[in-house]
Amino acid sequence: MAKVYQLVTLGSYTQAQFDEFAHSLLFADSIVPVFTQTESGTNNKNIVVTSSVESTNFLASAYELLADDSQSETAIDIATGKFVDGNLIAVLCTTAEAQEDMRNFVTYFATSGDIHLHIGLCNTTQSQDYTPGIVANNRVIKMMTPSQVQSLGL
Repeated sequence: MAKVYQLVTLGSYTQAQFDEFAHSLLFADSIVPVFTQTESGTNNKNIVVTSSVESTNFLASAYELLADDSQSETAIDIATGKFVDGNLIAVLCTTAEAQEDMRNFVTYFATSGDIHLHIGLCNTTQSQDYTPGIVANNRVIKMMTPSQVQSLGL
């Protein structure tokens, strides 16, 4: 009950594209960074993800299914829009923003640019007086509350 796919770590996914695989990152059994080079010399930073949570081939040039055991993966379609301390988060942002607004996070560097994939926990709470940089800069994001995570039983 797991799918294995390779994803080029671009810093330029749209929110709709990110939504196709973000839950599988939040609940991944493993994420392994790999470096590939094409015959023409193009360098790519990729991640190989094993997850029992559904992901979709949204962009043939960035997403490649490597293995699927033909059993159904869990489909998750919940998220929260509130940036609250302790929420589970996957986001495309700068390392400085991640260091300011996240804790216990892992960074997967993008092939180019300064926007990278970060997975971890929100370290701050948005309020009338404070807006995290990740939110202020309209970053591509997927968040879940601890109670949402617990209700899934994964």
